[in-house]
Amino acid sequence: MKLFVKNLTHVDLSYFDTERGLLGESWQTDIVLTGKLNDESMICDFSIVKKHIKKWLDDHIDHMLAIPAKHVGSSLTKLTNDRVSFRFDHSKENPDDSRRFQCDAPAQAICVLPMAKITPDAAAKWVESQILNLLPAELEAVSVRFSPEKIDGAEYQYSHGLKKHAGNCQRIAHGHRSTVGIYADGIRNDAMEKDWADRWKDIYLGTQEDLDKYIEEDGRRYHCFSYTSQQGLFELMIDSNQVYMLDCDTTVESLSAHIANVLAQENPGTHIEAHGFEGIGKGAISDHKVSL
Repeated sequence: MKLFVKNLTHVDLSYFDTERGLLGESWQTDIVLTGKLNDESMICDFSIVKKHIKKWLDDHIDHMLAIPAKHVGSSLTKLTNDRVSFRFDHSKENPDDSRRFQCDAPAQAICVLPMAKITPDAAAKWVESQILNLLPAELEAVSVRFSPEKIDGAEYQYSHGLKKHAGNCQRIAHGHRSTVGIYADGIRNDAMEKDWADRWKDIYLGTQEDLDKYIEEDGRRYHCFSYTSQQGLFELMIDSNQVYMLDCDTTVESLSAHIANVLAQENPGTHIEAHGFEGIGKGAISDHKVSL
């Protein structure tokens, strides 16, 4: 017999894609439990299982940078007992591609996935292999399904870090898959939404005060970010073509205000209202108008 839990939780993370680079992602999590009935005519107590699985996801993948450890371009180096360095060298697979990426961070911010390419299905299978022994003995199997939100319209995937945050949002490379709603003089504007999604496609949203330096290598430019937060020292080197800089923190409140302000400047006389999302089902609303 099987039990299911739809939308148990949402997992927000970034993962390294071997072609597109750093990607923010938000996955809805569904589970199916297989087992025999106990003396209470139940397979298990829903509340206990939900709590165990959600806590495991929170501790082991949510708000982390997931890395494809088995890809030839990946390398993970232990810097100290609690700090690691992930580096991806594209030239290991393609000698004509000189791009590289590096993230040095507390180990708790890096999710090491034993695969060459990260997909929702592959990540879910890995989770299944890790959590079965944590669940009640009467359970025979657990199935996990990760799925991106079904978005009708514009969407983008962004990564960022919030060094002032007391929780796991302080990690320098975690992210979200998000939609956006933009209203011009009270009317939903599909063209503006698509334009903004194109601006923030596969983007890292950087805060100016966290920018340490620029590096030039093999004709490529890289942004280097660095900050120390409660969890430790975070450093990131990323291709400048994948970076969008802001003069503010990258909270969803600041991002929605930035969208509204930029579009109002570009469209003087038009009242802009921006609904910025941070992953699935949550976000902020800002509005702005520049007089003619």
